[in-house]
Amino acid sequence: MKYLHDKELFSGAVVYQYPGSLTVAEGTNVTFYCDISEMGGECSYIVWVHVGPMRKLTLWPRKTYSVHTNTACLLNIINANRTSVGIFYCALLNGAMLNMGNGSVLEISDPITSDVTLEVLVPVDWQEAPSSPVPLLCLVSGLDPSQARVYWEVEGKVQSSERLPEVQSEKPASVRVQLSVPGHTWAEGEEITCVMESTSGVKMNKTVSRMGMERSRQGMFLAISLGSMCILLSIVVIIITLYVCRLRHDPRKKIFQPYKHNQDGAQGLTEVQYASLKFGAVSGRPLPAAKNRQYK
Repeated sequence: MKYLHDKELFSGAVVYQYPGSLTVAEGTNVTFYCDISEMGGECSYIVWVHVGPMRKLTLWPRKTYSVHTNTACLLNIINANRTSVGIFYCALLNGAMLNMGNGSVLEISDPITSDVTLEVLVPVDWQEAPSSPVPLLCLVSGLDPSQARVYWEVEGKVQSSERLPEVQSEKPASVRVQLSVPGHTWAEGEEITCVMESTSGVKMNKTVSRMGMERSRQGMFLAISLGSMCILLSIVVIIITLYVCRLRHDPRKKIFQPYKHNQDGAQGLTEVQYASLKFGAVSGRPLPAAKNRQYK
């Protein structure tokens, strides 16, 4: 969101304000400071002017004013919300003049959702040499980077780390914090923890170590091996099942039917009768006829 820090509205920007800009979660208490020490005035002559997104001017209620010192005037915003978004100007009434501060921008960030994730990235090609440090990267995504504090702990002690620049193209934005761990600390299996704390009270952490990474790799190898065996066994079972089904439904298979029976229960027979005549070799008279024979 852009606002105009111009002098079209007021003149004489000799009053100093800080901070110049704040992005907070909804419901956060906010305090802006106004320094009028160079003007020689008092906080009782101060008013706070709010310029909204549509350049609507509003005098902020005086009940939110307070005094730090006689020349350090405060504006306290309790439970900041969407209506508080805009620029707050500290204005000193000095006779006929109105001296304005440089302005303080207030923005409300998007709320933290359940999609917030925290991951720790460990190099896989690290060589076990005490002289070579191990770079660890903590990646927190799914929330406004201005709402998150990310840091590293080793044996319960906070370590100095490097917060990498934000990638503007990432939606949602992410926080990347890198820690360089001494090689001997990593080789000894010390537990290293990345911690994220948000302004709304959400806290997440993740711990890694060399021993834990090795156990994780062994478990992954075992899981992959078992998974491969199960897949191979399933393929064999499917092939056997298909082969059996094909044999059962083969159209070339012969169909045999049992013999039919007559009504009297006896198997039907086909009778064939043969008659044989033999002639004598000398007289030419036929010999006695042979008896009929039945063949079944």
